[in-house]
Amino acid sequence: MRKIAVMTGTRADYGLLKNLIAELNNKANGLNRTLELQIIATGSHLSAEHGMTVAEIRRDGYQPAAEIPIWSTEDSSLTAAIDTGEAIAKFSKALDELRPDIVVVLGDRLEAFAMAAAATILLIPVAHIHGGELTLGAMDDSLRHAITKLSYLHFTTTEEHRNRVIQLGEEPSRVFNFGAPVLDAIANLEFLSREALEERFNIRFGTKNTVLMTFHPAAFDEASAQSMIDELLAAMEALTSPLDPAETQLIITGTNNDIGSAEVREAIATFTRRLPDRVSYVESFGQLGYLSVMKQVNLVTGNSSSTVLEAPVLGVPSVLIGNRQEGRPMSASVLKPERAQRVQILAAMQRALDPEFRAQAAAAGTPFGLPGFAQKATAELMKHEIPNPPKKKFWSATA
Repeated sequence: MRKIAVMTGTRADYGLLKNLIAELNNKANGLNRTLELQIIATGSHLSAEHGMTVAEIRRDGYQPAAEIPIWSTEDSSLTAAIDTGEAIAKFSKALDELRPDIVVVLGDRLEAFAMAAAATILLIPVAHIHGGELTLGAMDDSLRHAITKLSYLHFTTTEEHRNRVIQLGEEPSRVFNFGAPVLDAIANLEFLSREALEERFNIRFGTKNTVLMTFHPAAFDEASAQSMIDELLAAMEALTSPLDPAETQLIITGTNNDIGSAEVREAIATFTRRLPDRVSYVESFGQLGYLSVMKQVNLVTGNSSSTVLEAPVLGVPSVLIGNRQEGRPMSASVLKPERAQRVQILAAMQRALDPEFRAQAAAAGTPFGLPGFAQKATAELMKHEIPNPPKKKFWSATA
């Protein structure tokens, strides 16, 4: 029996992993039981400030094999570095107890890096999702490539990303372009209605326009997180009308726990308190709620990956702020102001809300492939022959 551990550290990565987890769970509980699923919940899933989203995992019918708190309440670089080092120790102990045959990690966050490091030292192969991508405005860019070199199997989202993983020296036979997991999520969702969303989350949609915003601090961005959130919020306020607040409504979600999140959260809290008739704030929608809201709004903005992944899939225009996502493939439905300044942000929002542009966005499509990631990745995780220990050769096209 092959034991497959899946680590999830945030509400966002759980949403992307949910269909893979369901597919693995179906195989684990099928007639021919040749697989055991182990979910490792960590990171902001176990943070009260971020909504204790481990509850969402349990609501979906899963009991995590391990729940590992790793983050302190402070968000300085020093604290993050210390917490990451301690996370490697905690993950190592959990992996030693669980003894998985493969550990699945997604993306580029510190907890994914810590898990990949711990597994590598314990000679447990790592399967990495979303490798080969670029986000030049964030520390995550370096972490992602480091995770690639710590991983044995690679599930990328485009052929360009697959080629970049191979460029890093990974053998082509271990690198698979299965498309983006979010496409499965969207294809399989039964979206909530506007009325259900308003009742469940106590939010308001505008009579003319609704804007959904998610913003996270990024260490390598063009400006400080404080400056960027101030400019973004000012542009959003200018988009609304104090004479008719119901016309344009703003919906804001909580940040992740990246370095600098405290000041961003405080700015959002102050903004929400000051404009209660124009702003709805929800800490965490969960995947179903978030994508259902996105489907209903007229514009998505901020610097979350959802501006370049989910919004284009749903045909919703987006305005991307800063260079946190720089390097990712961009749909024609994504607008990026040259500077993260309120005048330019507002102009981009106004263009995105123009009916002609919205029609173009609806037809623009996405560069991230087609649904089917979960089935393909599950099949490879179950059948791929991995040497013990999981030795790798550095592959070179000229070798």
